Amino acid sequence: LWRDPSGGVQLAEVPTSDAWVGHKVSRLQEETGVRVAFITRLGEAILPTSQTVLQEGDLVHVMMRTDEVGQVEAAFSDGPEEGHR
Repeated sequence: LWRDPSGGVQLAEVPTSDAWVGHKVSRLQEETGVRVAFITRLGEAILPTSQTVLQEGDLVHVMMRTDEVGQVEAAFSDGPEEGHR
């Protein structure tokens, strides 16, 4: 596993699977290890709380470690772990 020696972080919009729709931001953060910085919903930026529920069409912008981009993108694409809601 390669680690960025600078320990850098980046802000990025990560494509999110429809499987995350209906789940809380807190679950997304717990399962992926990212911090949701903001969500663009219907063209407006919102600052989510841990109780904010993801809706269809949301654009999720996250802070993440630069060396974990691939893992984060995969988790966002795969959807939440089975058996939890």
